[in-house]
Amino acid sequence: EATLGIKAQIESIQSSSKQTVLEISEIETTINNVNEMIDTVATAIEEQSATTKEIAGNISQASLGIQEMTENVTQSSSVANEIAKDITVVNQASNEMSNNSSRVDASADELSHLAERLKNSVDQFKV
Repeated sequence: EATLGIKAQIESIQSSSKQTVLEISEIETTINNVNEMIDTVATAIEEQSATTKEIAGNISQASLGIQEMTENVTQSSSVANEIAKDITVVNQASNEMSNNSSRVDASADELSHLAERLKNSVDQFKV
């Protein structure tokens, strides 16, 4: 009877052990599934990280391009200001030339009148 009791206990332990092995196998499968999910997430994170780095690089390049454009606009503005100053100088010189031309014209008219008066005076002394 004791042998039968021991046999029953051994069978119970074997049954429990088989059940435990099955449960461990299920846990192992679950762990493997979780590991696969973790690998998938890690791969996705790596891809996102690479994409984020690429986006950051593109933003940096765009920022440099914008900075260059700003410098070019600033230089163009400076050149435009210089041209405007030069145009002002040319305009002033043109106005001065116009005024001087008017004075020369007036002086020429006056000289012409003087020459005519001189001629009339000289004509009075005929030999």
